[in-house]
Amino acid sequence: MDALMEFPSSNVEDQAAGLRRLFAQRGVRVLPVLVPEPRCETRAVWLTKLAEGFARHGTRTLVVDAARVQIAAAIGLRARYDLAHAQRGECAAAAVLLDAAPGLAVLPAARAFEQALRARTPLPQLLGAALAARRGFDLVLLLIQAAFAPLAPGGDVLVPVQPTRNDVAAVLGEIRHANELADNLEFRLLFLGIEEAAAYTLSQRMAASAALWSTAPVSFGGAALVARDLARVVRTAGTWDLAQLKTESVG
Repeated sequence: MDALMEFPSSNVEDQAAGLRRLFAQRGVRVLPVLVPEPRCETRAVWLTKLAEGFARHGTRTLVVDAARVQIAAAIGLRARYDLAHAQRGECAAAAVLLDAAPGLAVLPAARAFEQALRARTPLPQLLGAALAARRGFDLVLLLIQAAFAPLAPGGDVLVPVQPTRNDVAAVLGEIRHANELADNLEFRLLFLGIEEAAAYTLSQRMAASAALWSTAPVSFGGAALVARDLARVVRTAGTWDLAQLKTESVG
């Protein structure tokens, strides 16, 4: 059954109206980020800095935390609700949305994405429900885990990597899992806390390892030794145009 049809009747019209407003907004972009070991506090801080970087560059950014990265907590906010609560009519959609800074908001959505995966809800429809709470975002920074790869329509996915043996292994494992579930993704490695030259060498080694069990492209997506270096990533990040994504159910 369509996920919107599961909402209480009082919310169906509101959600449908939100979708119409969303698709009327040309230029809404989506940057998917595949997150291994989401409860890593260091990675959460880096991803927060990435989101803040977009906002500082004038891109009104909505962070959809479908990976339980706890971005809200990293910013000092308390998340009481998940998007799923609004979908079930247990709270207003606006109550899920957390204002983090000028031009930046956070939306916890792990439960909603789990429900969407079971219901085979198309990603545009799911993100339409997320955006129905407020108009005016330019970018959705979508934090996901490999389990949600079937929801993705294909294309570039940014993958943050910390230069440790355990993290490299975790990233390769997450890429492998995602590729097993969806074979239409391309993975761009974003290295955190390492100089670019060393990061590029490491990316080549990781790509060679991935090539042993996958045909999915794995490539160098940038490096940031310190947070301010993320500005380069902000300027060059590849995104999807949400209005152009297909709306058929996944799977």
